[in-house]
Amino acid sequence: MLMREQVFFEVPAESQREAVQYLVEQAQRLGKVADVDAVVAAVLHREEEGTTGFGNGIAIPHGKSSGVREPALLYGRLARPIDWKAMDGAPVSVLFLILVPEESHAEHLQILAKLARKLMHEDFVAQVKSIQDEAALAEFVQRELA
Repeated sequence: MLMREQVFFEVPAESQREAVQYLVEQAQRLGKVADVDAVVAAVLHREEEGTTGFGNGIAIPHGKSSGVREPALLYGRLARPIDWKAMDGAPVSVLFLILVPEESHAEHLQILAKLARKLMHEDFVAQVKSIQDEAALAEFVQRELA
C-alpha cells in the first residue's frame, strides 16, 4: 500500500493545490498516474465538497479519476504547515493522498476507513509525524494498516 518511494519529506507547498500537485506529479513519476491535471482536478473537486483536513495536523485528500492507472497511497510531510480548513482549525503538516482509478468503488473507501481509524490514536499520529526515514515510515504504516 505505502512503499518507500511513495513517502516524501519536506514537500514544498504553500497551498492545498501545490501540495496535491506535487504528490500527484510524484505518483506520475512512479507510473501510477497517467494524467496529472485530471487527477489534481478530481482531488481538489473532492476537497470543495468538504475538507479532508482530519485534524491533528493531518489531511487525507483523495480522489477517483480515469487519470489514475493504479491505486496509490502517498505520504507527504510538508516543509511548512498550511491551512487546509481542517475540522479542528489547525494547519496541516502531513498528508496521506489516496488515488484510485475512476472504476474503483470500494478500494479507496477501505483505505480511507483504515487510515481514519488509525488517525484517532495519538501514538499512530505521533509516529507518522516523527519518523525521519522514508523506509521506516512506509514500513510502520504498512504494518499498522495491514
